[in-house]
Amino acid sequence: MKSLRQLTSTTLLSLCATWALYAAPAVAGPPPPPPAKGGPAVPPPAAGPAVPPPSGGPVAAPSNPDGAATGVLAEAEDKYKAEDYQGAAVIFHAVASGKTPGDKSRAQFWLGKSLYKLQYYAVSLAVFSEIVTAGPSHPYHKLTLPWLASLSRELPEGAGVLEKVGTYKPTELEDSAFDEVRDELYYLLGRFYYQKGDLGQSIALLGQVPDNSDYYIPAQFFLGVAETREFHGPQAVEAFKNVLRKNIALKESWAKDKKKRKKEAKAKAKLAKKNKKKQLAGEVEELSFEEEMQRYEERANLALGYIFYQVGKYDTALKYYDKIPLESPYWLDSILASSWTEFRLVEVEPEQANIHYQRTLGYIHTLNAPFFYDYLYPESIILKAVTYYFNCRYQPAKLSIEEFNRKYPKTRDDLKDLLAKAPEDFALFDLSVKIRNSESKLDPFVEEVAQKSLQDKTLEKNYAFVNEIVREQGQLEDAKSDFKGSPLAEQITETLDGLLSLGKESTGALARNRLMQQIQQINDLEREAIKIEYEILNRIKAGDSGAATERRPVRPKVDSEHEIYNYNGEYWKDELGYYNYKVTSRCKEE
Repeated sequence: MKSLRQLTSTTLLSLCATWALYAAPAVAGPPPPPPAKGGPAVPPPAAGPAVPPPSGGPVAAPSNPDGAATGVLAEAEDKYKAEDYQGAAVIFHAVASGKTPGDKSRAQFWLGKSLYKLQYYAVSLAVFSEIVTAGPSHPYHKLTLPWLASLSRELPEGAGVLEKVGTYKPTELEDSAFDEVRDELYYLLGRFYYQKGDLGQSIALLGQVPDNSDYYIPAQFFLGVAETREFHGPQAVEAFKNVLRKNIALKESWAKDKKKRKKEAKAKAKLAKKNKKKQLAGEVEELSFEEEMQRYEERANLALGYIFYQVGKYDTALKYYDKIPLESPYWLDSILASSWTEFRLVEVEPEQANIHYQRTLGYIHTLNAPFFYDYLYPESIILKAVTYYFNCRYQPAKLSIEEFNRKYPKTRDDLKDLLAKAPEDFALFDLSVKIRNSESKLDPFVEEVAQKSLQDKTLEKNYAFVNEIVREQGQLEDAKSDFKGSPLAEQITETLDGLLSLGKESTGALARNRLMQQIQQINDLEREAIKIEYEILNRIKAGDSGAATERRPVRPKVDSEHEIYNYNGEYWKDELGYYNYKVTSRCKEE
């Protein structure tokens, strides 16, 4: 029995944590990481989109590297200043492409600006990317950086803006030209170095974002994750707590300006409804600034719970998990994390083992509620089997393993067949969209497992970028005929077609990777299920049926805010997360 507890305490939890690091879903966070002897565990890097502060483009360049515009460029810049961005863009494109004489570098830079103003963000990025590739030798290389920051607010991360920002050196951010966007650039460049794996540089940059910046909360969150990965426990805890503190202050300020916030939310919802008609990759969740900050708060609570779980402060971990509200996409993951934490509390408080086992099974009972059929947690079945095993209830433990074997090995094989039928990433993209929209005609359970795999945060950003490209294609289709017939429109069409092809292929490749990880997770859990089943069958064969007499379950203690009701087969939302599943140990006392 001791060897099996060691299995569940390390191997099984390690598998869950490894899967969480690579497949954190968009609407559901990962299970808790395993206990580490050498330091705190790494919370999964749940990377959300860049936080959109008030838009409107970057600040104007403090100086013009080429002096005043002349000839047709002067005319084009006048049109730009008069907000005739289409007319300006057509002229800038003619000069940049060499069809009209003029300063190509200047025209290229202003073309990128004009396309941004026209909301052809993906095409604007393509133009600015050419300047970035040219490097410091391009006269507008430095002035392009603030526009990349502006594009990061409009484009999802799948567009690759961070990679472009990452080509600039941290020392370049100290230039006075970036005074009004420096905080944002610290955050973006810090995120880039985090993705690159240079945690020291990431920590240095993220830590420079001041607390009065719109980017302070996301910067502190990623600072906490980076500090945790560097095994800097106290610094990580402080960064995550900064996220919580700042959110309290923000909510107080928002409460004073409800009308303005409501008007902004209404306008955003109207725009989202308009763009929904032009989505190829299925619906991707769009969040307001307030909603995005709330998500960071929820992730910070989850991360703090993971850290305290790692150092054996299980009661503190449970307090942070309990802060995540029912309506949060991370709530179910806090429930799974709580079930593991209650299971581990048995080692700390063996005299309270029965109540902790009841709570463990109660949390698993919540995960099985019909409200959550779209969220699958195969590891919870394994935990249920182990909990029954440690209570010497071998038949229920055996039934739990059989439940796992009945569902998941066949599903794994079906996922393998699915990948074999779409060997090309481009084709898998189309199939993945059908899966996300529940239109794949796969077995319903297989489709649910695949959907969970495709709810990864990074994947969401890629699907969002595909949708953005489709939106821009639709915008061009709706443009006036004189603009649609211009050489610039031809370039826009060519650029968007190329980006769409690349976007589908890269997203399909990432979807394949996520499905393969799901297959590997099932393989790993199956191996653990086999080990657990072996222990169970050995007990049954030995005739170990446990104690002859039934013990009475410990009655849970309740405070003045709670009451005890017997479960009658119906799930009620206000009961979710508060179940105690009656179970008693049949193990013989030694």
